[in-house]
Amino acid sequence: MVTALARNAVKILFFLIITFAVARSLGHPENYADHKFVSQLALFLTGDVNAESIYDAYFYIDFFTVVTISIAFYLITMMLIRKTRRK
Repeated sequence: MVTALARNAVKILFFLIITFAVARSLGHPENYADHKFVSQLALFLTGDVNAESIYDAYFYIDFFTVVTISIAFYLITMMLIRKTRRK
C-alpha cells in the first residue's frame, strides 16, 4: 500500500514538473496566439471585448495549451517507461 502511494506521489510530482517546464518554455500566450482569435474567443466567452476579457482569453488559451502538451508528454513518457520495463 505504501509503495502504491509513493508511486502515485512520484507520478503527480513528475506531471507537475512537466507542466512547469512546458509553461516556462512556451512563454507568454501573446507570442503564439493570434490577437484576432483571442478577440473572438473573448467575445464568445464574455459577450464583450475589453482588456479584462482579452486577458482572460489569453489565460484560458495558455492554460489549456500547457495542460494539453503536458498530458501528451506525460502519457508518452509513461508508455515508453512501461515498454522498457517489460523488455
